Amino acid sequence: MAATPWGAHGTYHFRPKHWLTGGTFRYRQCSQCLPEGSQSIREAVIMMKPLQILPFREPTAEEQTAKAQQHTVWRQEIRDWLIAYPFTAKLVMRLKLVMVVDTRVPTACTDGINVFVNAHFAAQCSSALRRFVIGHELYHVLLGHFMRQYGRERLCWNLAVDAEANYRLMLDGLWMPLDAVFYPAQAGRNAETIYQWLLKHPRPEMDMPFDRHGEELFAPASIDDDNNALVVDPDFAPLRVDTDMARQIIQHWQEMVLQEAQQVSSGSIPAGMKLIVNNIAKPQVNWRTTLHDFFLRHSGSQLTWNRINRRSLAQGHYLPGRQGKALSLMLAIDTSGSTQRQLQVFIAELQALLTSAEHVEIHLIECDADIHRERVINHVQELQEIGSDNGDGLTLRGGGGTDFRPVFERANDVMPECLLFLTDGYGRTPEATPDLPVLWVITEDGKAPALWGHVVRLENA
Repeated sequence: MAATPWGAHGTYHFRPKHWLTGGTFRYRQCSQCLPEGSQSIREAVIMMKPLQILPFREPTAEEQTAKAQQHTVWRQEIRDWLIAYPFTAKLVMRLKLVMVVDTRVPTACTDGINVFVNAHFAAQCSSALRRFVIGHELYHVLLGHFMRQYGRERLCWNLAVDAEANYRLMLDGLWMPLDAVFYPAQAGRNAETIYQWLLKHPRPEMDMPFDRHGEELFAPASIDDDNNALVVDPDFAPLRVDTDMARQIIQHWQEMVLQEAQQVSSGSIPAGMKLIVNNIAKPQVNWRTTLHDFFLRHSGSQLTWNRINRRSLAQGHYLPGRQGKALSLMLAIDTSGSTQRQLQVFIAELQALLTSAEHVEIHLIECDADIHRERVINHVQELQEIGSDNGDGLTLRGGGGTDFRPVFERANDVMPECLLFLTDGYGRTPEATPDLPVLWVITEDGKAPALWGHVVRLENA
Protein backbone atom coordinates (compact mmCIF):
# COMPACT_ATOMS: atom_id res chain seq x y z
CA MET A 1 0.00 0.00 0.00
CA ALA A 2 2.18 2.79 -1.31
CA ALA A 3 -0.32 5.54 -0.48
CA THR A 4 0.36 5.49 3.25
CA PRO A 5 3.10 7.78 4.64
CA TRP A 6 4.70 4.72 6.19
CA GLY A 7 5.18 2.98 2.85
CA ALA A 8 8.08 5.09 1.54
CA HIS A 9 11.68 4.24 2.29
CA GLY A 10 14.10 7.11 2.94
CA THR A 11 17.84 7.36 2.71
CA TYR A 12 18.66 6.80 6.38
CA HIS A 13 18.82 3.08 6.95
CA PHE A 14 19.61 1.32 10.18
CA ARG A 15 20.15 -2.21 11.35
CA PRO A 16 19.96 -2.40 15.15
CA LYS A 17 21.89 -5.06 16.98
CA HIS A 18 20.65 -4.25 20.48
CA TRP A 19 18.66 -1.48 22.16
CA LEU A 20 19.80 1.44 24.25
CA THR A 21 17.46 2.80 26.90
CA GLY A 22 17.49 6.22 25.27
CA GLY A 23 19.73 8.71 23.52
CA THR A 24 21.43 7.88 20.25
CA PHE A 25 22.37 5.04 17.95
CA ARG A 26 26.01 4.77 16.97
CA TYR A 27 26.74 4.28 13.27
CA ARG A 28 29.64 2.66 11.49
CA GLN A 29 30.32 0.80 8.25
CA CYS A 30 30.76 -2.78 9.37
CA SER A 31 29.95 -6.17 7.85
CA GLN A 32 29.56 -7.61 11.34
CA CYS A 33 26.61 -5.43 12.44
CA LEU A 34 24.07 -8.21 12.47
CA PRO A 35 20.68 -8.36 14.22
CA GLU A 36 21.21 -11.28 16.60
CA GLY A 37 17.82 -10.91 18.26
CA SER A 38 19.03 -9.98 21.74
CA GLN A 39 17.43 -6.91 23.30
CA SER A 40 19.34 -6.78 26.58
CA ILE A 41 22.78 -5.43 25.71
CA ARG A 42 22.89 -1.63 25.82
CA GLU A 43 24.50 -0.95 22.48
CA ALA A 44 23.32 -0.73 18.90
CA VAL A 45 25.65 -1.04 15.91
CA ILE A 46 24.20 0.40 12.73
CA MET A 47 25.25 0.04 9.07
CA MET A 48 25.97 3.61 7.97
CA LYS A 49 28.88 5.98 7.58
CA PRO A 50 31.53 6.01 10.33
CA LEU A 51 30.86 8.01 13.50
CA GLN A 52 27.45 9.30 12.45
CA ILE A 53 25.02 9.77 15.32
CA LEU A 54 21.25 9.64 15.01
CA PRO A 55 18.85 10.07 17.95
CA PHE A 56 16.22 7.51 18.76
CA ARG A 57 13.45 7.15 21.25
CA GLU A 58 10.90 4.70 22.56
CA PRO A 59 7.14 5.28 22.19
CA THR A 60 5.80 8.18 24.24
CA ALA A 61 3.09 7.86 26.88
CA GLU A 62 0.53 9.11 24.36
CA GLU A 63 1.67 6.53 21.84
CA GLN A 64 1.46 3.78 24.45
CA THR A 65 -2.12 4.85 25.11
CA ALA A 66 -2.84 4.81 21.38
CA LYS A 67 -1.41 1.29 21.18
CA ALA A 68 -3.75 0.08 23.90
CA GLN A 69 -6.75 1.78 22.31
CA GLN A 70 -6.06 0.33 18.88
CA HIS A 71 -5.48 -3.11 20.33
CA THR A 72 -9.00 -2.99 21.80
CA VAL A 73 -10.48 -1.76 18.52
CA TRP A 74 -8.78 -4.42 16.42
CA ARG A 75 -9.59 -7.27 18.81
CA GLN A 76 -13.23 -6.23 18.68
CA GLU A 77 -13.03 -6.20 14.87
CA ILE A 78 -11.85 -9.80 14.93
CA ARG A 79 -14.71 -10.80 17.25
CA ASP A 80 -17.21 -9.06 14.95
CA TRP A 81 -15.66 -10.93 12.04
CA LEU A 82 -16.80 -14.21 13.56
CA ILE A 83 -20.32 -13.56 12.29
CA ALA A 84 -19.47 -13.15 8.59
CA TYR A 85 -16.29 -15.25 8.34
CA PRO A 86 -16.21 -17.62 11.33
CA PHE A 87 -13.63 -19.99 9.84
CA THR A 88 -11.13 -17.24 9.03
CA ALA A 89 -11.77 -15.30 12.24
CA LYS A 90 -11.12 -18.35 14.42
CA LEU A 91 -7.74 -18.82 12.77
CA VAL A 92 -6.94 -15.12 13.15
CA MET A 93 -7.70 -15.36 16.87
CA ARG A 94 -4.83 -17.85 17.17
CA LEU A 95 -2.39 -15.12 16.12
CA LYS A 96 -1.07 -12.78 18.79
CA LEU A 97 -1.96 -9.18 17.90
CA VAL A 98 0.76 -6.72 18.95
CA MET A 99 0.38 -2.96 18.46
CA VAL A 100 3.67 -1.10 18.08
CA VAL A 101 5.00 2.35 17.30
CA ASP A 102 8.25 1.53 15.56
CA THR A 103 10.12 2.88 12.54
CA ARG A 104 10.61 -0.64 11.19
CA VAL A 105 6.87 -1.39 11.05
CA PRO A 106 5.22 1.15 8.72
CA THR A 107 2.02 -0.87 8.38
CA ALA A 108 1.99 -4.47 9.58
CA CYS A 109 4.05 -7.66 9.52
CA THR A 110 4.06 -11.19 10.90
CA ASP A 111 6.65 -13.72 12.02
CA GLY A 112 4.28 -16.68 11.91
CA ILE A 113 3.25 -16.31 15.55
CA ASN A 114 2.66 -12.58 16.06
CA VAL A 115 1.01 -9.91 13.94
CA PHE A 116 2.63 -6.53 14.54
CA VAL A 117 0.59 -3.47 13.51
CA ASN A 118 1.74 0.14 13.58
CA ALA A 119 -0.67 1.96 15.92
CA HIS A 120 -0.55 5.17 13.85
CA PHE A 121 -1.47 3.20 10.73
CA ALA A 122 -4.10 1.25 12.67
CA ALA A 123 -5.85 4.45 13.76
CA GLN A 124 -6.43 5.42 10.11
CA CYS A 125 -7.91 2.07 9.08
CA SER A 126 -11.60 1.60 8.38
CA SER A 127 -13.36 -1.58 9.42
CA ALA A 128 -12.92 -3.04 5.93
CA LEU A 129 -9.23 -2.17 5.85
CA ARG A 130 -8.70 -3.73 9.28
CA ARG A 131 -10.14 -6.99 8.00
CA PHE A 132 -7.99 -6.81 4.88
CA VAL A 133 -4.83 -6.32 6.94
CA ILE A 134 -5.66 -9.17 9.30
CA GLY A 135 -6.61 -11.55 6.50
CA HIS A 136 -3.54 -10.54 4.49
CA GLU A 137 -1.19 -11.36 7.36
CA LEU A 138 -2.99 -14.64 8.07
CA TYR A 139 -2.44 -15.80 4.50
CA HIS A 140 1.26 -14.95 4.76
CA VAL A 141 1.39 -17.37 7.68
CA LEU A 142 -0.73 -20.14 6.17
CA LEU A 143 1.19 -20.00 2.88
CA GLY A 144 4.53 -20.18 4.69
CA HIS A 145 5.89 -17.02 3.10
CA PHE A 146 8.26 -16.43 6.01
CA MET A 147 10.28 -19.54 5.08
CA ARG A 148 10.16 -19.42 1.27
CA GLN A 149 12.30 -16.40 0.38
CA TYR A 150 15.73 -18.02 0.44
CA GLY A 151 18.05 -15.55 -1.35
CA ARG A 152 15.56 -13.81 -3.60
CA GLU A 153 15.65 -10.05 -4.15
CA ARG A 154 13.62 -8.53 -1.35
CA LEU A 155 11.32 -6.06 -3.12
CA CYS A 156 10.21 -8.39 -5.92
CA TRP A 157 9.71 -11.23 -3.45
CA ASN A 158 7.57 -9.08 -1.15
CA LEU A 159 5.43 -8.03 -4.10
CA ALA A 160 5.08 -11.66 -5.17
CA VAL A 161 3.93 -12.93 -1.78
CA ASP A 162 1.57 -9.97 -1.41
CA ALA A 163 0.01 -10.82 -4.77
CA GLU A 164 -0.38 -14.48 -3.80
CA ALA A 165 -2.02 -13.56 -0.49
CA ASN A 166 -4.30 -10.95 -2.06
CA TYR A 167 -5.54 -13.41 -4.67
CA ARG A 168 -6.76 -15.66 -1.85
CA LEU A 169 -8.48 -12.70 -0.20
CA MET A 170 -10.17 -11.91 -3.50
CA LEU A 171 -11.47 -15.49 -3.69
CA ASP A 172 -12.77 -15.11 -0.15
CA GLY A 173 -14.77 -12.07 -1.23
CA LEU A 174 -13.00 -9.62 1.07
CA TRP A 175 -12.79 -5.94 0.21
CA MET A 176 -9.34 -4.86 -0.97
CA PRO A 177 -7.94 -1.32 -1.29
CA LEU A 178 -7.43 0.00 -4.81
CA ASP A 179 -3.65 0.02 -4.44
CA ALA A 180 -3.43 -3.56 -3.16
CA VAL A 181 -0.76 -5.57 -4.98
CA PHE A 182 -2.45 -7.77 -7.55
CA TYR A 183 -1.48 -8.89 -11.06
CA PRO A 184 -4.43 -10.31 -13.06
CA ALA A 185 -2.05 -12.06 -15.46
CA GLN A 186 -0.63 -14.03 -12.53
CA ALA A 187 -3.88 -14.77 -10.69
CA GLY A 188 -3.73 -18.18 -9.05
CA ARG A 189 0.06 -18.55 -9.43
CA ASN A 190 2.34 -19.17 -6.48
CA ALA A 191 4.77 -16.54 -5.21
CA GLU A 192 7.80 -18.16 -6.84
CA THR A 193 6.18 -18.01 -10.28
CA ILE A 194 5.01 -14.43 -9.75
CA TYR A 195 8.54 -13.49 -8.64
CA GLN A 196 10.01 -14.75 -11.92
CA TRP A 197 7.33 -12.88 -13.85
CA LEU A 198 8.16 -9.65 -12.02
CA LEU A 199 11.83 -9.99 -12.88
CA LYS A 200 10.92 -10.20 -16.56
CA HIS A 201 8.21 -7.53 -16.43
CA PRO A 202 9.55 -4.63 -14.34
CA ARG A 203 7.07 -1.80 -13.93
CA PRO A 204 8.30 1.80 -14.31
CA GLU A 205 6.22 2.75 -11.29
CA MET A 206 7.26 -0.35 -9.32
CA ASP A 207 4.64 -1.09 -6.69
CA MET A 208 5.42 -1.00 -3.00
CA PRO A 209 4.62 -4.07 -0.91
CA PHE A 210 1.96 -3.62 1.73
CA ASP A 211 3.94 -5.03 4.64
CA ARG A 212 7.23 -6.65 5.62
CA HIS A 213 8.02 -10.35 5.49
CA GLY A 214 10.60 -12.92 6.51
CA GLU A 215 14.17 -11.65 6.52
CA GLU A 216 12.95 -8.07 6.06
CA LEU A 217 11.65 -8.02 9.64
CA PHE A 218 15.32 -7.64 10.58
CA ALA A 219 16.33 -5.43 7.65
CA PRO A 220 16.92 -1.67 7.31
CA ALA A 221 14.01 0.76 7.57
CA SER A 222 13.52 4.49 7.21
CA ILE A 223 12.99 7.40 9.58
CA ASP A 224 9.44 8.67 10.01
CA ASP A 225 9.62 10.59 13.27
CA ASP A 226 8.91 14.33 13.20
CA ASN A 227 12.13 14.98 15.13
CA ASN A 228 14.23 12.94 12.70
CA ALA A 229 14.68 10.23 15.31
CA LEU A 230 14.35 6.49 15.11
CA VAL A 231 11.38 5.14 17.01
CA VAL A 232 12.23 1.80 18.60
CA ASP A 233 9.44 -0.08 20.34
CA PRO A 234 10.54 -2.88 22.71
CA ASP A 235 7.24 -4.63 21.94
CA PHE A 236 8.46 -5.23 18.40
CA ALA A 237 10.36 -8.46 19.00
CA PRO A 238 9.79 -10.73 15.98
CA LEU A 239 10.78 -14.33 16.33
CA ARG A 240 13.80 -15.31 14.27
CA VAL A 241 13.31 -18.90 13.17
CA ASP A 242 15.59 -21.45 11.56
CA THR A 243 14.39 -23.96 8.99
CA ASP A 244 13.37 -26.62 11.50
CA MET A 245 11.44 -24.16 13.66
CA ALA A 246 9.73 -22.68 10.61
CA ARG A 247 8.51 -26.11 9.57
CA GLN A 248 7.23 -26.76 13.07
CA ILE A 249 5.27 -23.52 12.89
CA ILE A 250 3.84 -24.47 9.50
CA GLN A 251 2.90 -27.93 10.75
CA HIS A 252 1.24 -26.40 13.80
CA TRP A 253 -0.85 -24.10 11.60
CA GLN A 254 -1.79 -26.95 9.29
CA GLU A 255 -3.08 -28.92 12.26
CA MET A 256 -5.13 -25.93 13.40
CA VAL A 257 -6.57 -25.41 9.91
CA LEU A 258 -7.67 -29.05 9.70
CA GLN A 259 -9.07 -28.88 13.22
CA GLU A 260 -11.22 -25.87 12.35
CA ALA A 261 -12.24 -27.38 9.01
CA GLN A 262 -13.55 -30.50 10.73
CA GLN A 263 -15.86 -28.41 12.91
CA VAL A 264 -17.66 -26.59 10.09
CA SER A 265 -19.42 -27.54 6.88
CA SER A 266 -17.45 -27.35 3.64
CA GLY A 267 -19.79 -24.68 2.31
CA SER A 268 -18.91 -22.28 5.12
CA ILE A 269 -15.19 -22.26 4.28
CA PRO A 270 -14.22 -19.32 2.02
CA ALA A 271 -12.87 -20.26 -1.41
CA GLY A 272 -9.32 -19.07 -0.73
CA MET A 273 -9.21 -20.92 2.57
CA LYS A 274 -10.63 -24.04 0.92
CA LEU A 275 -7.54 -24.19 -1.29
CA ILE A 276 -5.43 -24.24 1.87
CA VAL A 277 -7.57 -26.97 3.44
CA ASN A 278 -7.53 -29.14 0.32
CA ASN A 279 -3.77 -28.83 -0.04
CA ILE A 280 -3.24 -29.89 3.58
CA ALA A 281 -5.74 -32.74 3.39
CA LYS A 282 -4.28 -33.99 0.08
CA PRO A 283 -0.70 -32.75 0.19
CA GLN A 284 1.46 -32.69 -2.91
CA VAL A 285 5.20 -32.98 -2.66
CA ASN A 286 6.61 -29.48 -3.03
CA TRP A 287 9.55 -29.79 -5.40
CA ARG A 288 11.15 -26.65 -4.02
CA THR A 289 11.15 -28.04 -0.49
CA THR A 290 12.52 -31.35 -1.75
CA LEU A 291 15.31 -29.56 -3.59
CA HIS A 292 16.21 -27.61 -0.45
CA ASP A 293 16.19 -30.73 1.74
CA PHE A 294 18.36 -32.59 -0.76
CA PHE A 295 21.05 -29.93 -0.54
CA LEU A 296 21.00 -29.81 3.24
CA ARG A 297 21.49 -33.57 3.41
CA HIS A 298 24.14 -34.04 0.75
CA SER A 299 26.23 -30.86 0.56
CA GLY A 300 29.70 -31.25 2.03
CA SER A 301 29.35 -28.05 4.04
CA GLN A 302 26.77 -27.03 6.60
CA LEU A 303 24.70 -23.90 7.02
CA THR A 304 25.70 -21.94 10.09
CA TRP A 305 24.64 -18.62 11.61
CA ASN A 306 28.14 -18.30 13.08
CA ARG A 307 29.49 -17.70 9.58
CA ILE A 308 27.29 -15.10 7.92
CA ASN A 309 27.05 -15.04 4.13
CA ARG A 310 28.76 -11.73 3.31
CA ARG A 311 27.65 -11.84 -0.31
CA SER A 312 23.99 -11.88 0.70
CA LEU A 313 24.64 -9.37 3.49
CA ALA A 314 25.95 -6.83 0.99
CA GLN A 315 22.65 -7.20 -0.87
CA GLY A 316 20.64 -6.53 2.29
CA HIS A 317 19.91 -10.16 3.17
CA TYR A 318 20.78 -11.79 6.49
CA LEU A 319 21.46 -15.43 5.60
CA PRO A 320 23.54 -18.23 7.10
CA GLY A 321 26.83 -19.04 5.47
CA ARG A 322 28.44 -22.39 4.80
CA GLN A 323 31.04 -23.89 7.03
CA GLY A 324 33.44 -26.29 5.35
CA LYS A 325 34.72 -26.86 1.84
CA ALA A 326 33.24 -25.35 -1.30
CA LEU A 327 29.93 -26.81 -2.41
CA SER A 328 30.60 -28.94 -5.49
CA LEU A 329 27.75 -30.33 -7.56
CA MET A 330 27.09 -31.56 -11.06
CA LEU A 331 24.08 -30.19 -12.90
CA ALA A 332 23.10 -32.13 -16.00
CA ILE A 333 20.41 -30.71 -18.28
CA ASP A 334 18.71 -32.72 -20.98
CA THR A 335 18.73 -30.33 -23.95
CA SER A 336 16.60 -32.48 -26.25
CA GLY A 337 13.86 -29.86 -26.01
CA SER A 338 11.57 -31.45 -23.44
CA THR A 339 12.91 -29.38 -20.54
CA GLN A 340 12.82 -25.96 -22.19
CA ARG A 341 9.48 -24.76 -20.76
CA GLN A 342 10.38 -25.36 -17.11
CA LEU A 343 14.11 -24.74 -17.32
CA GLN A 344 14.14 -21.12 -16.17
CA VAL A 345 11.86 -21.77 -13.19
CA PHE A 346 14.12 -24.58 -11.98
CA ILE A 347 17.31 -22.58 -12.52
CA ALA A 348 15.85 -19.59 -10.67
CA GLU A 349 15.00 -21.79 -7.69
CA LEU A 350 18.45 -23.35 -7.74
CA GLN A 351 20.06 -19.92 -7.86
CA ALA A 352 17.99 -18.70 -4.90
CA LEU A 353 18.97 -21.78 -2.91
CA LEU A 354 22.68 -21.51 -3.70
CA THR A 355 22.82 -17.84 -2.72
CA SER A 356 23.55 -18.97 0.84
CA ALA A 357 26.71 -20.78 -0.33
CA GLU A 358 29.90 -18.80 0.23
CA HIS A 359 31.77 -20.89 -2.38
CA VAL A 360 30.18 -22.99 -5.10
CA GLU A 361 31.50 -25.10 -7.97
CA ILE A 362 28.91 -26.28 -10.47
CA HIS A 363 29.88 -28.68 -13.25
CA LEU A 364 27.23 -27.90 -15.84
CA ILE A 365 26.67 -30.54 -18.51
CA GLU A 366 24.44 -30.22 -21.57
CA CYS A 367 23.45 -33.56 -22.97
CA ASP A 368 20.98 -35.65 -24.93
CA ALA A 369 22.33 -38.81 -26.58
CA ASP A 370 25.82 -37.69 -25.52
CA ILE A 371 27.55 -34.86 -23.68
CA HIS A 372 27.66 -31.84 -25.98
CA ARG A 373 29.12 -29.25 -23.65
CA GLU A 374 30.65 -29.02 -20.19
CA ARG A 375 31.66 -25.96 -18.20
CA VAL A 376 32.40 -25.00 -14.62
CA ILE A 377 30.45 -22.23 -12.88
CA ASN A 378 32.00 -20.64 -9.82
CA HIS A 379 29.52 -17.84 -9.22
CA VAL A 380 25.83 -18.29 -8.54
CA GLN A 381 25.04 -15.23 -10.65
CA GLU A 382 26.23 -17.09 -13.76
CA LEU A 383 23.20 -19.35 -13.47
CA GLN A 384 21.05 -16.46 -14.68
CA GLU A 385 22.43 -16.92 -18.19
CA ILE A 386 21.37 -20.55 -18.40
CA GLY A 387 18.27 -20.92 -20.49
CA SER A 388 18.11 -17.20 -21.23
CA ASP A 389 17.78 -15.74 -24.69
CA ASN A 390 20.92 -13.68 -24.21
CA GLY A 391 24.36 -14.43 -22.90
CA ASP A 392 26.06 -17.80 -22.69
CA GLY A 393 22.89 -19.88 -22.47
CA LEU A 394 22.09 -23.47 -23.36
CA THR A 395 21.92 -24.89 -26.85
CA LEU A 396 18.52 -26.56 -26.84
CA ARG A 397 18.28 -29.39 -29.35
CA GLY A 398 15.13 -30.98 -30.70
CA GLY A 399 14.44 -34.64 -31.41
CA GLY A 400 16.65 -37.62 -30.75
CA GLY A 401 16.85 -39.83 -27.69
CA THR A 402 18.60 -39.26 -24.39
CA ASP A 403 21.33 -41.39 -22.85
CA PHE A 404 22.11 -40.66 -19.21
CA ARG A 405 25.11 -42.99 -19.01
CA PRO A 406 27.81 -40.61 -20.35
CA VAL A 407 26.90 -38.12 -17.62
CA PHE A 408 27.40 -40.68 -14.87
CA GLU A 409 30.68 -41.77 -16.41
CA ARG A 410 31.81 -38.15 -16.29
CA ALA A 411 30.61 -37.86 -12.69
CA ASN A 412 32.96 -40.71 -11.75
CA ASP A 413 35.85 -38.53 -12.95
CA VAL A 414 34.70 -35.23 -11.43
CA MET A 415 33.46 -36.77 -8.14
CA PRO A 416 30.94 -34.04 -7.18
CA GLU A 417 29.10 -34.13 -3.87
CA CYS A 418 25.80 -34.72 -5.65
CA LEU A 419 24.23 -34.82 -9.12
CA LEU A 420 21.09 -33.01 -10.24
CA PHE A 421 19.60 -34.17 -13.53
CA LEU A 422 16.88 -32.07 -15.19
CA THR A 423 15.09 -34.26 -17.73
CA ASP A 424 11.78 -35.74 -18.83
CA GLY A 425 13.11 -39.12 -17.70
CA TYR A 426 13.01 -40.85 -21.08
CA GLY A 427 16.48 -42.27 -21.62
CA ARG A 428 18.94 -45.06 -20.81
CA THR A 429 20.37 -45.19 -17.30
CA PRO A 430 23.34 -47.08 -15.84
CA GLU A 431 22.52 -50.60 -14.75
CA ALA A 432 24.40 -50.26 -11.48
CA THR A 433 23.34 -47.76 -8.83
CA PRO A 434 25.92 -44.93 -8.68
CA ASP A 435 27.76 -44.15 -5.46
CA LEU A 436 26.88 -40.44 -5.39
CA PRO A 437 23.52 -38.91 -4.35
CA VAL A 438 21.29 -38.28 -7.39
CA LEU A 439 18.23 -36.06 -7.65
CA TRP A 440 16.12 -36.60 -10.77
CA VAL A 441 14.30 -33.34 -11.48
CA ILE A 442 11.51 -34.52 -13.77
CA THR A 443 9.39 -32.28 -15.98
CA GLU A 444 5.67 -32.18 -15.32
CA ASP A 445 4.78 -34.80 -17.95
CA GLY A 446 7.92 -36.90 -17.50
CA LYS A 447 8.62 -40.20 -15.73
CA ALA A 448 11.12 -41.52 -13.21
CA PRO A 449 14.04 -42.90 -15.25
CA ALA A 450 15.34 -45.38 -12.66
CA LEU A 451 14.46 -47.19 -9.46
CA TRP A 452 17.33 -45.48 -7.65
CA GLY A 453 17.94 -41.85 -6.79
CA HIS A 454 15.55 -39.24 -5.43
CA VAL A 455 12.79 -38.05 -7.76
CA VAL A 456 11.02 -34.70 -7.70
CA ARG A 457 8.48 -33.58 -10.27
CA LEU A 458 8.26 -29.96 -11.44
CA GLU A 459 4.52 -29.68 -10.89
CA ASN A 460 2.96 -26.20 -10.90
CA ALA A 461 6.33 -24.76 -11.92
